Amino acid sequence: MAVDRRETLLLLGAGVISSRLESAQHHLHVLRSTPGRYQPQFFTEREHALLDQVAEMILPADEHSPGAHAARVADYIDLVVAHSPHSVQQQWRAQLAAFDQLARAAAGQPFLELDQPERARVLDLAAQGEINPSSPAEQFFVAMKKMTLAAYYTSEIGLLQELGYQGNRVRASFPGCRHPRGSHT
Repeated sequence: MAVDRRETLLLLGAGVISSRLESAQHHLHVLRSTPGRYQPQFFTEREHALLDQVAEMILPADEHSPGAHAARVADYIDLVVAHSPHSVQQQWRAQLAAFDQLARAAAGQPFLELDQPERARVLDLAAQGEINPSSPAEQFFVAMKKMTLAAYYTSEIGLLQELGYQGNRVRASFPGCRHPRGSHT
C-alpha cells in the first residue's frame, strides 16, 4: 500500500503515534474501501454507538449531506484512538464516561436510552463550556466536535460530495464563491 502524505499528516494530527502509523493507514484504507460492518478496535459496541450518535448530532443528515453517520465518523474516531498513545485512549474513555454520566445526572438515563429532545439537551449542556471546557464532559464535546469535523471533511462524502473537491488541478482562474451575497449566515 502506498503511503499518502495527506493521510499521514491527518492521522498524525489526529493523535496517532508514529509507531502505529502504518497500521492506522492500513486500517483507514480498509475502512474507506470496505462498506461492510466495522468492528470497533478500541471502544466497546455501546461506546461506539454513543460516538456515532453524538457525531450525527454534530453533523446531521439533511437535504445537502448524508451526515456523519453515513461518512462513518465514529469508525474513524475509533481507528484513530485505537492507534493513539495509552494516555489518549484513557482520556477518551474517561471523557466519554463523564458525558454519559452527565446524561444520567441531567435526564436520569444513559445517553443512548434518551429520546432525541433529551439527547439534544444533554449535548447542549456539554457544549456550554466549549470555549473553555472545564469538565470532562465538556472536554468530550470539544474532542468529538474536532474529530467529527476532521473525519467528515476528509471522507469521500464530506470532501468530494459536499465540498466538491476536484483534486489538485491547475486552474486558469479563481471564480470565487457563486452564492448570493449574504447567503452564508
